[in-house]
Amino acid sequence: MTATATASVRADARLGFGGVLRSEWIKFTSLRSTYWTSGVILLVWIGFALLMAGFSEFSVQGVGEDELRQYLAVIPATIGVNVGVLVAGILGVLAFSGEYSTGMVRSSLTAVPSRLPVLAAKAVVVFVWSFLLGALSVTLSFLAAQPFFAADGLAGAPDGPVLLAFLGAAVYLGLIALFGLGIGALVRAGAGGIAIVVGLIMVLPIVGGILSGWIDWVTEVLAVLPSQVGMNLTGVEGNALFGDPAYGMGASLLILAAWSAASLLLGALALKGRDA
Repeated sequence: MTATATASVRADARLGFGGVLRSEWIKFTSLRSTYWTSGVILLVWIGFALLMAGFSEFSVQGVGEDELRQYLAVIPATIGVNVGVLVAGILGVLAFSGEYSTGMVRSSLTAVPSRLPVLAAKAVVVFVWSFLLGALSVTLSFLAAQPFFAADGLAGAPDGPVLLAFLGAAVYLGLIALFGLGIGALVRAGAGGIAIVVGLIMVLPIVGGILSGWIDWVTEVLAVLPSQVGMNLTGVEGNALFGDPAYGMGASLLILAAWSAASLLLGALALKGRDA
């Protein structure tokens, strides 16, 4: 005769947010796509910095030398951000849509029936990873580019405004990754989510730029798109070489955060209201 042992689970047992966060960190860092996309961001970012520093010529004529030094410190370090945020947005989409394609989402939602902590934990993991990746990319790009300018006596020093631009680039990357995460939770399909992210970040600004020559209000719309307000975070306010954006860094940060928050809100509503 064999005895069958049964294990009982307490009705009030709950997986705390710390446990959900650890679980999501393990899942995120176990995906090959995480390292492939991160590697692409890092290599392309540094590559753009080297190309810009190695094949561009600059002169102090007509501008102040301090302004030029700030420009030469920031631009090579942040020139790769346009490609970086595109890939980061895709990474955010895959962080959630990948669970639907593999069916792992059922296990996640069974362990966390309230569902929303799963999205919140993913948001923390995706933002932290993308922010740190952006900070690393900016730092290495700055270090790689400056020797080219040092030969002409134009090496830039990372003063306060320059460091703020570096921080802005890392935040830009993190917030776009969050936007992608919300889209991934909303549409669930990787291809559809990637299409939305690419369309909003890359295609829509191009189309809008063409239409702005005929339709005046299109320019105002372009000014609040994530790609535009995000780039405002990577400039130096008061430096004429960076132009005069429609919104300052503070307002741009709020607008970009609003895009990410709206995406996550829609994703949360879809996650809460639909079956897995």
